[in-house]
Amino acid sequence: MPVADPMTKAETSKQFKSPPPLPARPPPGGNALARLRAYLAIRRIRVEAWVRNRPVLAATAGAVVVLAIAAGVYVAKEGVPEVDVELFAPKTVAEARQAVREHPADATNHRTLGHQLWTHRKRHAAVLAYSRALAIDRSVADDEMVSNLVASFGGRDQELAESLLWKNKLTAAQLRLEPLVKSPRRKVRWGAVHTLDKLEKGTKANWETAYILDLDAKDCDVRRNAVEKLGAIGTKRAVTALRAAKADDEKTGGWFRSRCLGDRLEDAEQKILARR
Repeated sequence: MPVADPMTKAETSKQFKSPPPLPARPPPGGNALARLRAYLAIRRIRVEAWVRNRPVLAATAGAVVVLAIAAGVYVAKEGVPEVDVELFAPKTVAEARQAVREHPADATNHRTLGHQLWTHRKRHAAVLAYSRALAIDRSVADDEMVSNLVASFGGRDQELAESLLWKNKLTAAQLRLEPLVKSPRRKVRWGAVHTLDKLEKGTKANWETAYILDLDAKDCDVRRNAVEKLGAIGTKRAVTALRAAKADDEKTGGWFRSRCLGDRLEDAEQKILARR
């Protein structure tokens, strides 16, 4: 027969009355840090698996990241690049006029309205819009405005265009004005000569060219003035023109009418030759 346990029930109850001591608590934050590390490890494993399964998308995403980093470096060094505001400029006269009504103190709105009006062959209104734009801010002038103002020479707005060019020091007009010095239209060529002078871009050669062309004018007083001025400032080039004018002048006059230029041509030629 089995031997009875020598411990009594009381002793047994007394022995198991107190539970064993609990394990020591981990230091505060230890579990949180472990959980964070485990989370990051799991995310890394998932990302690696995603990249392996989608190589094309991964490459594209990588390129985007590289471009973003490059853009950030560029902006840090060079600043934010300028946006071409013309992409968002009004595309019709109505839209441009609406923009002017909403922001009348904005010079660019008046300039844009001028561009739109010029495109739609409303040139007088365009020049007036340019005038208002420059009155607000002369720095608003762009190549298109300058080109349109010079193109106004020979029309009703030439005098206003001249004043807008030289009063606002739009020296960018020089290259467009110089060909006009040779214009067969007297008003155009002299407008170009005077505007270049006021822009401090004029030359004596411009005056000589304009006076040589004046030798063909119908007005006798204009021709006489040209001969006198060429005698004062002319060069060898003017001598050739004076001799051609002399041949034409000899065909005029008659019994009851004297020649327009007469001896003036020879006098002017002698003055030029004396300076050589």
